[in-house]
Amino acid sequence: MGSAADVAQVLKVYWALLLGNILEWYEFAIYSFLEPYLETQFFHGSAISTWLGFACTFAARPFGGIVLGLLGDLFGRKVSTFLSICGMVIGTVGQGLVPSYQSGEVAGTIGLVLLVALRLLQGICTGGEIAAVSTYITEVGPKRSLARSMALIGITANVGFLLAQCASFLTREAVGLAAMESWAWRIPFIIALIPGVIATAGRRCIPESQVFLDAKAAADTTSDVSDVGSESVDANSGDAGSQGAARQAVARIKHLVASQWPALLIGIGSVAGVSVLQYGGFLWGNVFLKKHGASPDHLIAAGVTARMLSVVLAPLVAWLADTVGIGWIQLIGASALTLAGLPLFLVQKWMPDSIGVVLAAYGVGYGTIFALVGMIFFLLVVELFPVEVRNAGVGLSYNIGFCFFGGFAPTVFQASLSWTSWGPGWLMSFAGLVSLVTFVISIWLQSAGKAQLQLAHIRPEPYFALPGRTTDSNQMHSDTAKV
Repeated sequence: MGSAADVAQVLKVYWALLLGNILEWYEFAIYSFLEPYLETQFFHGSAISTWLGFACTFAARPFGGIVLGLLGDLFGRKVSTFLSICGMVIGTVGQGLVPSYQSGEVAGTIGLVLLVALRLLQGICTGGEIAAVSTYITEVGPKRSLARSMALIGITANVGFLLAQCASFLTREAVGLAAMESWAWRIPFIIALIPGVIATAGRRCIPESQVFLDAKAAADTTSDVSDVGSESVDANSGDAGSQGAARQAVARIKHLVASQWPALLIGIGSVAGVSVLQYGGFLWGNVFLKKHGASPDHLIAAGVTARMLSVVLAPLVAWLADTVGIGWIQLIGASALTLAGLPLFLVQKWMPDSIGVVLAAYGVGYGTIFALVGMIFFLLVVELFPVEVRNAGVGLSYNIGFCFFGGFAPTVFQASLSWTSWGPGWLMSFAGLVSLVTFVISIWLQSAGKAQLQLAHIRPEPYFALPGRTTDSNQMHSDTAKV
């Protein structure tokens, strides 16, 4: 009862963060569900070029993660979340307003350039969005139910994907295929304006993270004492403030890379499985099945099944993480994807027109695995970094991982079919193996005291304790870990 009240309080106070999170994942998913129409409108029928347009957003995410992450570490989590939601709304709605080649060659070229520019803006802003939101929730959520609070991010992400699939399906059903191919593909982009405005207004009123405020107050006190001499010199220069901010930002980046490089690498590898399943298995897989005979009705049923199953299982997975540790969830989920990625793809490839197969493999198979690897993995990444570099650390590691593994997954999946018809399945299993190996190495490094690695800065226990015992490294950090 107490844990349920904790989660309800987080939802009540920080609803605007979670609504923005729905919008973020909706924006990424809607492009993929509209890929067949964008392929003809902007990319002259080239599927690979269309998926490269999808991937360009991810190329911008690490930049947004580090820039907005630094802003969040310097000026507050609230600032970075407000800037990110504004950019996401502009980037998404704008994609529904650009001209296409249907209006002529010149208009189409201008529209393609604008489309790419808006997707880059979207990537920059979403790169900072998830880092800020996940950092926010971990810092304001009670420690006893931390995973259950973080599950709200996974649940709202699934809601965003489900809404994107429903929006594309319902728009087509309402106006017909001909109108969808001509102009109605714009509607799912434009309607994002409504929740975007609500989330933007709501984020102006959320309270700042107290953990950040305490850390900033302590850092300012130390800075005031140690930098008195330098401040008196800087006061004589006209642009002392901007120079000081620039020096502070550069110093933070250097400190982050120099002191946290093991955590950065672990964060990148940890998201391999979930990002490839999300953007390769779910999004590219949906288009693949559509092009190989699966009916829209079957696909919407499978998509709803997968997303709802993940949402229903999320509280149980989160409770297990709060009970036995997030490490166990990562181990089980990465192992499941490694073993099941290939066979789940193959049965869909062999029988794409079978509603039973698509529901079982895409709906139940992907949905169950995603509940393990995708609903609370944010906590695993956030835990890696201390508070003074947390926002930037999460933004950099998470977004590099999602850019490299997830952003290019549809393009690589599509290209792999020319090498072997089993390619996408092998790639999904390989992504699961990358996350699995990353986790095993991280546990070994911490247990052996290598690289001064601390996997859990917020809640050292439970993390990955064997039944009946506690890892020496967790015990070592339990008294010294700081939020």
